[in-house]
Amino acid sequence: MLFGSAVAGPAAAPGVKATLNGAELEFDGDTGALLRLAYPGVGNLLHATPARASLIDLAYPHPKFEVLRLASRYSRGAKITASSEAVVVCWDRLGMSRTNFPVEGSVSAAVTITAAPDGRSLIFTGSVHNQSSNAVRQVLFPDLMGLVPVGEPGETVFRHSLGASRPFIDLAPNEAKLAEQYMTDNAAFAAEYKSGGLFSTLGLRWLDYGSLKGGLSLYARQWGWDEPITVRLQLSEVEQKLRLLVRHDLVLAPGQKWQSEEFWLTPHAGGWAKGIEPFRAWVKQHYRREFPVPKRVRESIGFRTVWMCQSYPNDPQDAAFRFADLPALAREAAMHGLEEMVMWGWVPGFERPLPPPFPLLGTEQDLYDAVKACRQLGVTVTPFISVLQATKSSAPRYGLAVGDNNGWTYHTELVPRWNPPYASQLACVGIPTSNPLWQEDVLASCKKLVDNGVPSLGWDQYWTTTAAEPNMQSLTRKIREYALQRDPEASFSGEELWNLEVDSGYLDFTWDWGGWRDCGALTSVLPTPRVNACIDHSPLAVRRVFADNLYLNIMPRRKESANATDWIGNYPEMSGALRQCAARRKQFLPYFTQGTFIGGCLLAEPCPGAHTAAYILPDGLLLVLINEGAPRRVSFAADPGAWLPKGEGWRVRAWSADGKRLSESNLRGPAWRAKTPPLAAGEMMLYEITR
Repeated sequence: MLFGSAVAGPAAAPGVKATLNGAELEFDGDTGALLRLAYPGVGNLLHATPARASLIDLAYPHPKFEVLRLASRYSRGAKITASSEAVVVCWDRLGMSRTNFPVEGSVSAAVTITAAPDGRSLIFTGSVHNQSSNAVRQVLFPDLMGLVPVGEPGETVFRHSLGASRPFIDLAPNEAKLAEQYMTDNAAFAAEYKSGGLFSTLGLRWLDYGSLKGGLSLYARQWGWDEPITVRLQLSEVEQKLRLLVRHDLVLAPGQKWQSEEFWLTPHAGGWAKGIEPFRAWVKQHYRREFPVPKRVRESIGFRTVWMCQSYPNDPQDAAFRFADLPALAREAAMHGLEEMVMWGWVPGFERPLPPPFPLLGTEQDLYDAVKACRQLGVTVTPFISVLQATKSSAPRYGLAVGDNNGWTYHTELVPRWNPPYASQLACVGIPTSNPLWQEDVLASCKKLVDNGVPSLGWDQYWTTTAAEPNMQSLTRKIREYALQRDPEASFSGEELWNLEVDSGYLDFTWDWGGWRDCGALTSVLPTPRVNACIDHSPLAVRRVFADNLYLNIMPRRKESANATDWIGNYPEMSGALRQCAARRKQFLPYFTQGTFIGGCLLAEPCPGAHTAAYILPDGLLLVLINEGAPRRVSFAADPGAWLPKGEGWRVRAWSADGKRLSESNLRGPAWRAKTPPLAAGEMMLYEITR
């Protein structure tokens, strides 16, 4: 039988409506595409026309037309079964985007939307059966076409665990995009995100679309080494509506079937912190720690990094600090609430077993003595090691060779500073982490550090893998078990790369490049690792990182020198912000260590020019507010009644950044409107609501 159909025109059959867990859905009675998704108190989240509606979409390249697609909106005669518990849409033959390329057989599909047992979410699952002579090469599912702004377009946000954007603003046509080739995604008003680690664009397999008024959250019921998901956003130039889909690239040969994982969609009133609650429950089911988190990592505001030298020991000017300087650096760090110092540039990189430290910094014993002195001051020194690569001198030991100048050769006086064509001191090649000799060398080096009183470790490029043991995970276990025998509070940190879900079991905190980022959704659901933000000198950045419960990496820099080569005291404004934030964290510690982070979702309406971050405990609420605008009094409207237990007797206490109580009043009703005292630009204050 030839497989083909006409492109769907206006719906000929009546629409099919259903209500699942409070969400209102409407489907085109002929094509089966989703026309409408609405939620009480929020209104329409999705409102599509029949010609621009979807639910499932397939790439179906034909030998004469490789852009051919099959999709619900091109189909006719969909079979829809609806009840109060589920909606099932079946297509015996998915329709084609063009009808002049006949194919033997057909491709059938089904989508089931079920009311989830949590009483609030919808479970989307899809299946495809290729009964044709042609291969299916891609499935777009769920495919939500026709999302409308939730409130004002500029206030509608696409949020994921590593950031947020305003799709109706950021993807809108502009001269720069129109000047590019239209075939590129940048010019086509689209953006894609892939899940993984801090080097990915999505992070966890979760997203939210909406505003403070409400929206929808969507996550995949997957974990660990399950296939990452790719999410695509595309803004229609014609209708100014948004398409949000999950892209599955595959080869579904004739006769084969495909079944999706479960996608849980949670419509919600209020901001993203309401929609993320089912995903938080999913994370709790799967999150597993291999080792306890040290108390100082749980409770402190962060750490400082010390860059000892730029790895050119023949130059007497190369050292920024020497081992003899570490106790004074530790004393300064402790004064600012920083109980850990990560030490870079102390030993030649990419050598195994670890060689002695650079001689211009001091002797090996000088290092051990300095670490001991720092420990007595309450500061842990954590050497950062780079052992995943091999240089020309060390590569033959592992049967490898350095093939080109690609590596980590850098210096502030090189031109360019990174891998110039004339310098190749640290050209290198990667070593498979399953290499037994490499594992033996690294473990021996780490044991030597532990045996000499240096049990905490920072790891460059933490590269977990699906490979059978021995692998990065098994090596980490051996290192940590040995270190914890010497010091139960030994930490293990690293540059997290590609899998937050797996790495969360091993890393206490991260050492990744980059400053503050809007990743509150990540810290709201994943307890470890504590995600760092690198701060050079900005007091505003310090306060943002503190407010969002990220982990400060303080690395002041001497002018025209490498990162982390200066003293904190040379930046008095940053120093003052650190002291304030360290003291306020101690004052309100349970909120940061035991509370649920809801970011700016305490607000009932936007508060331009202010950064807000709130924490919820069963018996209280803490709001941190930072004035990011000009000096002023900041007015805001919040909805504590949506987060606190019902009842009266709640008291609001306002605190200055220096810990001075400014006011105390009763909270009257669930809503709360307030105006801060005059705040300078970048100034912070806190509000606590308790019985």
